[in-house]
Amino acid sequence: MSVEPTIITPNASTRTQLTPSALQQENDLFRGSGGISEGNRALGFKPAFYDMETGALHPSKFTNGIEAPMHVLDGLPSELVESRLENGKVAAVKPGVISGFVQGNHFYTREQAALATAQLISRTQMLSNPLQHNQLLAAWERFVVDQDYPTDLIRPVVEDSWRRCHQFELDPELRHAPIISDKGQLEYSHYLHSDLLNAARPVLERAKEHLYRSDSLILLADAGGMILDVRADPHVITSAGNINLIEGGIWSEDVAGTNAIGTALAAAEPVQLYGAEHFCAGIKHWTCSADVIRDPHDGMILGAVDLSGLTDAYQSNALDFAIMATRLIEANLASDYFRSREKVIEATKNMFEGWKNEGLLAFDRRGRLVKANQFSHQALEELGADLVLTPECRVPALDLDAPAASIETPEWLETPLRLPIKLKDDEVGTLIVLSIHH
Repeated sequence: MSVEPTIITPNASTRTQLTPSALQQENDLFRGSGGISEGNRALGFKPAFYDMETGALHPSKFTNGIEAPMHVLDGLPSELVESRLENGKVAAVKPGVISGFVQGNHFYTREQAALATAQLISRTQMLSNPLQHNQLLAAWERFVVDQDYPTDLIRPVVEDSWRRCHQFELDPELRHAPIISDKGQLEYSHYLHSDLLNAARPVLERAKEHLYRSDSLILLADAGGMILDVRADPHVITSAGNINLIEGGIWSEDVAGTNAIGTALAAAEPVQLYGAEHFCAGIKHWTCSADVIRDPHDGMILGAVDLSGLTDAYQSNALDFAIMATRLIEANLASDYFRSREKVIEATKNMFEGWKNEGLLAFDRRGRLVKANQFSHQALEELGADLVLTPECRVPALDLDAPAASIETPEWLETPLRLPIKLKDDEVGTLIVLSIHH
């Protein structure tokens, strides 16, 4: 009987290998989330495998070819199988085969599927209560003086934020957020966040139509809380300008206090704040609802969407509106992400066939790993590179759209050959060629 290879956890080595017990460990790790079939089946996710060497998708199947409702190794093509038990069941598949899910012909790793199906936190903690406005003002005054307040009145997300503001030694009488007004600096920020802005633009335009004459505005901020884009009627933007709730305004908690943008970014969750819940006095006549935008590739927070208005224009469904806009922007980002992956797979078919004895790594324009051949595992180990070869791998130094001077090149990447990956004269990524010692 074949001996099952040692299970290697994804963070321990560049060389990962699926076995029946490895699948069980993954199921245990992701139980209760959208990273296993029972947690995401209702949303149309089907268990599947992704071959890092070819970029091919393989739905999970039983040996008879019928699609399986869970991850099963026995139905994988024979070329992916490295060893079998005496009874014919698969004991191990070749390194570089990743378990995950397929939805709409797109492959999601377990982490990406869990992110896509994440449940929202309890709504009772997400929503503000306008009826408590005067009580909250009194509680805020007590907190500012000696950090004393009635614990049954302040929601945990607000309490945590006020404590952070106190640690920042932020002025509670602040009248407005700081702002960047330099046109060149704003244009550069737009360049750095072009993917986010492109994904958000149609959503913000449609949202503005729904907000017509509503005394509310919808805006997009980056991960640092700086406002990149604002949509609203002109008279609303004029009012928002009094507190710098406009393009260039910086709304991170450390400079603007408790606010939906900065607090959502700090708490990494949807947040609604009504009037008195804001930490700084100048912002207390506004009500804001925000949710964070996450990168569909690895869950990294890219920014936030915020719906704001004066407190007398409070709308209980404002948070739902902000959350829906956020999900639509994330859907656009996901479409762009999967499109970039498909371009790399198409453009590198011949490249991977032409290099027979070198390690090959194919990245998209943003430095996200799409493909890796078998030799790349050995080559990276020889270079001492701590790189996990899954579709969630990202190498910032290979981001073609990032300023080169701002990103340090890792040591393992200094000597290998780099080749542009082109599709119809369009540069869609980078191929890294790694020499190995045979």
